Amino acid sequence: MKRKRDYKTINACRLPFCELCGGPADIEPHHIFTRGAGGRDIRENLIQLCTRCHILFHNGDIPRDVLLGIVADREHHSVDYIYAFNRRAMGYNVELPEE
Repeated sequence: MKRKRDYKTINACRLPFCELCGGPADIEPHHIFTRGAGGRDIRENLIQLCTRCHILFHNGDIPRDVLLGIVADREHHSVDYIYAFNRRAMGYNVELPEE
């Protein structure tokens, strides 16, 4: 079954600037955990990147933990919480850490 995209959440996370480098961004927010791997359209999994930073991430030049850290700061949670929250949303039986 094909999963429906949550455009309301995706558009709510869309920003005119890259959350990593601060440069202009005009592409759809990036899924930290890809949709193909089970990543969801949730705020904790979306980050606005510019094209350059998006390519750098996919080339392995930017670690996933860096993006998780930015989202954790934005959402006022720890990196461990954001990671566990995403894994749980992907269907894994993961305990959320206390904060």
